[in-house]
Amino acid sequence: MRKLAITAFLLVVSLQFSKAQDSISHSLNRYLKLDASYILGSQIYNNNFIYNPGYGFQVSYGVNLNESVGIGLGTGFSAMHDEHFMPFFIEAIGSRKTKTGSPVIMMQLGYAMAWYSGNLPAEGYDFDGGMFIDAGIGRKITISKQYALYFHWSYRHQFAKMEYNVFGGQKYTEALNYDMIVISLGLIRF
Repeated sequence: MRKLAITAFLLVVSLQFSKAQDSISHSLNRYLKLDASYILGSQIYNNNFIYNPGYGFQVSYGVNLNESVGIGLGTGFSAMHDEHFMPFFIEAIGSRKTKTGSPVIMMQLGYAMAWYSGNLPAEGYDFDGGMFIDAGIGRKITISKQYALYFHWSYRHQFAKMEYNVFGGQKYTEALNYDMIVISLGLIRF
């Protein structure tokens, strides 16, 4: 499943960046955003702090509502030590498009599918994703009329759950919460 998800993600990204600018309708001011991230992640479990770093990639496509605000839809892939997430989200992004270097504010809300690749016994254990929220600030630097680089850092909270069976067949569900600082470097195409 992991290889299929990564392949699908890379296919969507390559198709979007290969489209010619002329084929995009100029009636709406659209954007395409691609970023790579380093994740400083952690989990608080049974009053213990577990450091869980990782990396991620995201792509989103949206419409600028005006000069400063845009909304879009996106997907991505995040991998930590043993946990992997594939989020689908809606985002709101704000910046000053007309300025060469301007501050950026972004929020994302969505659901992330998840799978676990660690040493858990496969039988009787089920790791599921959940809702997530991401909010942060950064800086956008316009490099041409069509492209801008951006640096962004944000706080992300990811909900997940682990279901497992114990002796006697009794089923338990453990709520998991991941708190992450996400540092991203990306490219925006207008």
